[in-house]
Amino acid sequence: MYDLIIIGGGPAAITAGIYAARKRMKVLLVAKDWGGQVVWAPDIDNYTGVPNVKGMDLVNKMVVQLKENELEIKEGEEVTEIIKKEDESLEIKTKNSSYSANALIMATGRTSKKINAEGEEKFIGKGISYCAICDAPLYRDKIVAVIGGGNTGVNTALEVAKYASQVYIMGYRPEPPADEYLHHEADKNPKITFYHNTTTLEFKGDKFIKSFVYLDKNTEEKKELEVDGVFIAIGSIPNSTLLENMVELNEKKEIKIDCNNTSSVKNIFAAGDVTDVSHKQIIIAAGEGAKAALNAYNYLNKKKGE
Repeated sequence: MYDLIIIGGGPAAITAGIYAARKRMKVLLVAKDWGGQVVWAPDIDNYTGVPNVKGMDLVNKMVVQLKENELEIKEGEEVTEIIKKEDESLEIKTKNSSYSANALIMATGRTSKKINAEGEEKFIGKGISYCAICDAPLYRDKIVAVIGGGNTGVNTALEVAKYASQVYIMGYRPEPPADEYLHHEADKNPKITFYHNTTTLEFKGDKFIKSFVYLDKNTEEKKELEVDGVFIAIGSIPNSTLLENMVELNEKKEIKIDCNNTSSVKNIFAAGDVTDVSHKQIIIAAGEGAKAALNAYNYLNKKKGE
């Protein structure tokens, strides 16, 4: 029986592991893989104290620091089920085994929605990005396309246009679904051009993306645009499925937490992008992971005294 099990391999989970281990709890961290969405970032220059670092390099630094602490880690294991027992302890099942604990931190992050076009996987981190705040500064004076004409897409285009020389918004619908205010802001920006009623078919390039092919559904013609980068901005999905029938979620399927990172179940804590905390950023996820571990420690101590 563990005091605490942490599920996840991104900044929130890793930081929670470090803080929990330093509190001398008996901790197990279960990570299907390391880094989450961070590994897609080619360069990160907004993480305090670690400027100009590649996403995978930052993750590797975090993992090295994690493993310097005393905790058990199961790498490459995917959690398949979480069960709450009658004594309120939690059983975490994986494909290979099962583990029990008195408390849980869910730090499973999010999965960016993909358009599943040919070449998308190949060029992730090589011209294709899912985070404008992270990567827009890399495209100063470059030509960039944003796939997605909704609020996420237009917000992304407005952020990218602060740096890029030209931004194309590739919308799927004949009329843009973005809020009128956002659409107006994009319309009056001379750097931004809308392409409505399109479907992206293929990304092309060598080591780095050079162009993409799309279907103009108005004419049923296939066309090609040369670009230096592409932001796919059709939203993301919180990885909360394992808890969807156990804790309270909001309308976005994010885990609802209070200021102590506690979910609607008192011994289930959550941290990072899987929660309803505002702004999905690496540094915020790390801070939330620390908070979750410290509050889980307080919960367990209080329980022992009861």
